[in-house]
Amino acid sequence: MRAMSRRLHGMPEAATPAERPRRPIFVVFVVAGTTRTPEADRLPVADAVPVAEAAPDKVLPYLDLDLAIPLFDNLPSGSTRKAYAGELRRYGSWLDGRPPTDPVLAEYLGAMYNNSLAPQSGATVVAAVKCAALVSARAGHEIAEPPAGDLAAQRLERFRREGTGRGRGQAGPLRWEDADRMCKHAEADDDPRGFRDAALIGVMSSALLRIAEASALDAGDVSFLANGSALIEIRRSKTDQHGDGAVGYVTRAAAARLRKWLDTAGIESGPLFRPVPGRTGKGRLGPAAICGVIKRRAKQAGITRRVSGHSLRVGAALSLAERNASVAEMQREGRWKSFSMPAYYVRNQEASRGAVARLRDGIDQADESN
Repeated sequence: MRAMSRRLHGMPEAATPAERPRRPIFVVFVVAGTTRTPEADRLPVADAVPVAEAAPDKVLPYLDLDLAIPLFDNLPSGSTRKAYAGELRRYGSWLDGRPPTDPVLAEYLGAMYNNSLAPQSGATVVAAVKCAALVSARAGHEIAEPPAGDLAAQRLERFRREGTGRGRGQAGPLRWEDADRMCKHAEADDDPRGFRDAALIGVMSSALLRIAEASALDAGDVSFLANGSALIEIRRSKTDQHGDGAVGYVTRAAAARLRKWLDTAGIESGPLFRPVPGRTGKGRLGPAAICGVIKRRAKQAGITRRVSGHSLRVGAALSLAERNASVAEMQREGRWKSFSMPAYYVRNQEASRGAVARLRDGIDQADESN
């Protein structure tokens, strides 16, 4: 019987043979890791190493923005890295030597509001500051004064409440008809750049692509089908940071333009859309260049309203709504994580075919175009 059991039952201790040496006892303490928060899961850093106890020389009185910005290199999304770094640099410039504390961040949000910026801009700043604090902590830097807290949260909530409507609707949509007109004008140039632009616009409009998604496409991501259409594999996107992938549909007209571009450029592998400096380059057409193509071709097609790199995606969602697609279908085609954004884009169409329009005014779906 074990010694512990003998003591519990009041029995004498068992004799230990002299020839049998006592074995040393080792006590192992297991320290449980802290529970990860959803925010930490959304902002993964390399190897997801638990926060280490800061060394004395790594204790910072305030968040060091210059130290935190390079740590963003571990974030998986390139667009997020760029956006957060840009916001922190602007915030640092505005600080003019002051420490980035919670009250100061609230003051900065107030200045952004007074400069007529959109609430989303304020939300991005707060997210960037919180992410900077998180990656700094993971690097072992303890921050004595929180850079974002209740004051900043309250000011951001007021920003959202009083700044409703800012930043929305500033760039016009490019519906399917607009995209077709832009493609025809591009093809009329009868040169590689025109063929590329027509293929790019057609693919983006068909598959509701973001400009970063279009930039990331490779030739191997395209599968031409027997009926003349095509499928494209979207390997990673803003709402798919883990690279689960999605498949987009390319119409027959857009697929034909894509074939012409591939044949003209002689592309069999590598980046799908490339610069054309006199001859087809081997690099990748970046998001800024794609945005420039959309604006240039829209102007060439006589579209005078302001457009952006997002206009083809929004316009395709509107075209779907005008042909009686549901919000759920638009969400799936555009790979939105929730229905709120496509629902916002098509709110006018949804209202015009709602219950009041049908049941009180007797308007059916065939009359919606009017």
